[in-house]
Amino acid sequence: MMEAAVRKLFERYENFCNQSLGGHADMDEVASLYAPEFIGAAPAGVMTGKNDDQFNRRSCRDMHIIGQSGRQRCAYAMSAFPP
Repeated sequence: MMEAAVRKLFERYENFCNQSLGGHADMDEVASLYAPEFIGAAPAGVMTGKNDDQFNRRSCRDMHIIGQSGRQRCAYAMSAFPP
């Protein structure tokens, strides 16, 4: 049951990411995927953040930059879910 919920979350995130690359994402919907405060990890490192107006503006800017870089699609793979 938890695995299905996590998969659904990642599918929603992937869909919103793809919409935003085309300039059509509702950033409030994207923000709804995040807790009020969260931890994120990327190759550049680990960071904490708050789901606020600044986060929304930064996310919008970042997706624009990613789209301008030529990226055409977002795809996220979920590793094996532990029992």
